[in-house]
Amino acid sequence: MLHWKMKKAALVLITVLTLVSTGCNSPFAGKVLPVREITDRNGVMYEIPKTVDRIVSLSPTLTQIILDLDMTDKLVGVDTNSRKFYDLAKEIPAFDMMAPDAEQLLALKPDLLLVSDMSLAGGADDPFALLSKNGICVIAVTTPATLAQIEQDVAFVADLIGAKEGGEALVAAMEAKLKEYRVLAEAVTVQKTVYLEVSAAPYIYSCGSGVFINEIIELIGAKNVFRDQKGWFSVTPEAAVAADADVILTNIDYIEDPVAEIMSREGWQDMKAIQNGTVYRINANASAQANHHVVDAVAEIYAAVYQNQKAD
Repeated sequence: MLHWKMKKAALVLITVLTLVSTGCNSPFAGKVLPVREITDRNGVMYEIPKTVDRIVSLSPTLTQIILDLDMTDKLVGVDTNSRKFYDLAKEIPAFDMMAPDAEQLLALKPDLLLVSDMSLAGGADDPFALLSKNGICVIAVTTPATLAQIEQDVAFVADLIGAKEGGEALVAAMEAKLKEYRVLAEAVTVQKTVYLEVSAAPYIYSCGSGVFINEIIELIGAKNVFRDQKGWFSVTPEAAVAADADVILTNIDYIEDPVAEIMSREGWQDMKAIQNGTVYRINANASAQANHHVVDAVAEIYAAVYQNQKAD
């Protein structure tokens, strides 16, 4: 999780040309199959099989969409994080999303291989070239920067796997929940300031504008203390202390008690959030996975900032 968050700013720079190189070719696996065209939110057009029965997902974000669309039976391979986060059948093989075994993936004979742009960030070589060469449709979903792009991606993935109506329902439910919090934000009279930490000391990272977590903070009627920054960036302890947020949020899941760690930092004891005990841990999965479950992060952040309740 740490490496994903710290690399997001660079990952978003993956070009459309890279995506095209991982696109789909026909015939598939040496056989001419019926295909249809579909275009992602970047304008990249893919030819995919009209019938998709075998899917490999190398992104927990995308895997969760597939699971919620009740298409689990179509999954023939996942990434190791999907294995860790979700209840999946043991017989489904798991792969390192950053260093996948292309030959083993090819042996699964998927109709679609879904990846995030994180899997393309390891170097100049395309890790999925062997699959594309053999006619496997490889689709890379770029990291979304906004809630609207998340909705687009959910609908896109659903359409890819033959569950367009189900995807529309997930998006509608997400938008309805976001609307509820927009209404709540209108009633906010005292705007709280928020500092979000996604990587702990000594390698502190936070986010500015151009990141959907920043949009969530604004949506609930709060203000990100680092809104003037762009994307994901390194924060000095001095900058965090000077920002002196009303509320500190952390989604760190690789240390036992990140709240206690923040509360005990030398030089931070006079910050408002430390003095008032308004330091909260939010769910790492909900706040990091850019799909319809981001509304769970909205609920947690709103509760922490305006209800002073820790989410379970």
